[in-house]
Amino acid sequence: MKLRTLHALLLPLCCGVFSVASPGINSNTAGPNVTPEDPVHDEDGFSNYTSAEHSISITGFSAKDIKKDIIVYDEPRLKLECNLIVESNYLDVNVSWKHGEELIRSDLYTSNNTGNQWRTTYEFVVTDTNKTGDYRCIFSSATAVIGTFRVQVPPVHGGNKALITYNGDEIVLKCDVSTYKPQQWLWYKVNGSERVQLNFSLDPKRYKELSEKRNETKLHISNLSENDGGTYVCRAVFKTVESEGQVEIAVLSYLVPLKVFLVIAAEVVILVTVILVYEIMSKKKQSQEDVKKDYEPMAQLKSEDSSLAEASTTRQRKV
Repeated sequence: MKLRTLHALLLPLCCGVFSVASPGINSNTAGPNVTPEDPVHDEDGFSNYTSAEHSISITGFSAKDIKKDIIVYDEPRLKLECNLIVESNYLDVNVSWKHGEELIRSDLYTSNNTGNQWRTTYEFVVTDTNKTGDYRCIFSSATAVIGTFRVQVPPVHGGNKALITYNGDEIVLKCDVSTYKPQQWLWYKVNGSERVQLNFSLDPKRYKELSEKRNETKLHISNLSENDGGTYVCRAVFKTVESEGQVEIAVLSYLVPLKVFLVIAAEVVILVTVILVYEIMSKKKQSQEDVKKDYEPMAQLKSEDSSLAEASTTRQRKV
C-alpha cells in the first residue's frame, strides 16, 4: 500500500518535469503577419552579446528613401527596424528585405501591422565583412519606399599616395582608425597574390612597430632595399570584426635620380647647342646681307660713271 501511494505521488511530478523540459513547446504563437526570428541569434560565440538596435521611420509612400550609417566594431549583433506610417489603412502592403542585391528569406525577419502602421525587424550577427554592406527594408504597394542601413566596419586610413624613398634609407608607415580603438594591430607585406605577416621579433633591427595610441599604428623600416618596395596592409582587429587599410612605397636606387639628372643635362646641352648654331647662322646670314647692301650702291656708281664716260666720248667724236 505504501509503495502504491509513493508511486502515485512520484508519477505526476516525474511527468511534470519532462513536460517542462520538452522542446518545441511555445506558448506564444505567431500571428498571420509575423514570421519566425533569425536563427543566427544563437550562433556560437555571439549569444552573450546584446543586440545594437537601429531604426528608420518612414511617413507615407510619398516620402523619400531614408539612409542610415552604422559602424560595427564591438557589438556584432544588430537589430534593424523599419516603421512605415500611412494616412489610411493599406491592406496590400508587401514587406521585403535585401542585402545588397540579394533578397533575404522571409523567414529571417518579422513583419506586422497595426492600423496604419507597418513594422518589420531583421536581426543578425556580423561575423565578418561579408555581413556588412547595405541592408534595405522595402515597403511596396502602388509605389515603394525604402529604408537603407549602411553597415560598415571602422575605416582604416592609410596612405593615399605612394611614398618614394631610396636604398639604405628608413621610413615610417602610418595607419589610423579615427577615434575607434582596436584590440590589436597587424602588419602584412603583399607578395604577388599572397600576404605575409610581419614578425617583428625575427628582424627587430629592421622592423619596429610604434604604437603610441590605440587608434593608430606606425611601422618603422630601416635599411631599405628595392625588395622592400610594394604594398603593406595594416589590419585593425576589433572584438568581433576586422578592418584593413594599405600603404604603398617605392624604393629607388640612387642611380635613378642620377639618370634623370643626366637626361636633363643632355637635353640642356642639346638645347644650348641648337641656340648657338642658330645664332651663328643668323649672324653669318646678316653679315652676307650687309655686304650685299654695301656692294649694290658701289655697283650702281660704277655703272653711272661708265655711262658718263661713254657719253663724253660720243660728244668728242661728233665735234
